[in-house]
Amino acid sequence: MNYDKPLCWCCVWRHIIGPGNDPTISCGHPCAQVRKQFHGSSTAEICKEYLEDDPKIKVRVCHETRETLMRGIHQMAVDSGHYAKAKAILDYFLPDTWGSPTEFSCNEFTFVANVSFGNNEGIYLNCYAEGKTQIDGGEVMWHLGTYKTLDTSLAAMQTFGEWGGTLTYFARRYLLEHRDRFVSDRELRAKAIREHLTKKEEDRS
Repeated sequence: MNYDKPLCWCCVWRHIIGPGNDPTISCGHPCAQVRKQFHGSSTAEICKEYLEDDPKIKVRVCHETRETLMRGIHQMAVDSGHYAKAKAILDYFLPDTWGSPTEFSCNEFTFVANVSFGNNEGIYLNCYAEGKTQIDGGEVMWHLGTYKTLDTSLAAMQTFGEWGGTLTYFARRYLLEHRDRFVSDRELRAKAIREHLTKKEEDRS
């Protein structure tokens, strides 16, 4: 271990087991700095597991982007058999490929579908991820994708509203089924270490 690194594991360990009013930790970093960097004790507990890291454990990281999340939710909703009405009036469906950052590393957000008239023509259904999408970030509203119809009738508005509700329903299911794609690399590695240690304990018993 290199204790000179700004976020060394010695800091984390001391933060977990030591008195909270310690002015400095063993490597000289203030407690407040450690708490801020590791976002509280729950994340520090995850970092603690790196003290017993195993280099043989390989973790495949697969994060969702705005585009893949939108396409995944869309396809799940389509496969459910509820797409025909919206498809019949659809001008286009466009997942967001422009936003930056694009990858999720936190799942503390909700899927939001908003139906509105366009400034010039038609009706739009815009989809967003509202909340915390990055482990080191704050509250945001990421645009995920857009559905558009040129129809401006009440029936079209109701159809898009119904499709927005369908997407919202399947967004929750998609997030539950693919949770590991929305957490940080550190959390994924900590999970792999926990599973590895659990298996070793089971093998001994």
